[in-house]
Formats: sequence, structure tokens, C-alpha cells
Amino acid sequence: MVNATVFQQFVSGVIMRKISFLLFVMIGMQLMGCKTAESTIAIRDFKNHDPSAADHILFLDFEITRRGKKTEVVELVNAVSGRGKMKNLVAPVQSPYQIRVLPTYSSDRPETEMAFEHPLYRSVEVASQDGRLSKHDLSATQGTLSIRVQEDKALEKIELYSITPEKGKTKIYTLNLKQ
Repeated sequence: MVNATVFQQFVSGVIMRKISFLLFVMIGMQLMGCKTAESTIAIRDFKNHDPSAADHILFLDFEITRRGKKTEVVELVNAVSGRGKMKNLVAPVQSPYQIRVLPTYSSDRPETEMAFEHPLYRSVEVASQDGRLSKHDLSATQGTLSIRVQEDKALEKIELYSITPEKGKTKIYTLNLKQ
């Protein structure tokens, strides 16, 4: 009988240590930013949304903040709707530091990823006193990403991915859209 009780205490102690360890890992992952930020907004809650208009362009501003060396925190700071249809004006992004935006649809509509220069890692041209231009890389702890998306009844969510040479492609934010 004593051996059975000792064995039960041992097993329950091992189980408690494993549960404690898993809780510690889960809390640590959230503190280190391993969980992707997510929010939801209804299309009707966009500023200037006109339900009688046939076509809308959604203008979204995201604030991206770097916390520590690896964590990027994203927050939707502005959502405006305007009447109209988007023109296909895509400028190529040459920088290895990018934000990729992926609109996701509930229909069979193809998902087309859009690339933007990463607002925390920019390259600028600076003129020297002798008139020569040279490129300089700038790094910031906070920046704004502005995007435009054509409204579609099947548009479900917009996902943001950070691409850097150090980390590769990492999902940093999901905006769920309610019709």
C-alpha cells in the first residue's frame, strides 16, 4: 500500500511539472510575440462607407512597432472607405525588407499577394555636398503602412507578413472583415 501511494504521488508530481512547463511555454510565447495579432472590423464601420455606392476602395493604415529585436506589433489605426474602383498600379518592391499583404476570399477568387516596402526598414537616397546621390538604409522602431484594397463581398480577411533576410516570411497580423 505504501508503494502504491508513493507511486501515485510521484506520477501526480510529474504531471503537475509537465502542466506547469506547458503553461510557462505558452505564456512565454505570448510575451515574446509568437502569437499573431488579430482584429475584426465590419465594412459598414469604415469611415465614409456608403452602402448605396456600387464600388468601394478600402483604405487601411496599420501602425507597425518593433519591440525588441524580433517582435513586430501591428495595430489597425485607420479604416476609410471611398467610392470607386482601383486601377492596377503596382510598383515593384526591390528591398529585401517587405510587408506582404494577402487578401483572402470566401469564393474561388484567386488570392493575389501585394508587396510593400517595410516601414521599419527603408532605403533612402541622400545627396552629398558634391551633388552625388547615395543610398542609406534607415531603421525605425515605428512606422505606418498604408494599403488600398478593392471591396468585394467575398473578402474575408487581410493578412500581413513581414519579410526580412534574418527571419524570412513571418505572419504578423490578421484583419478579419465582416460584411
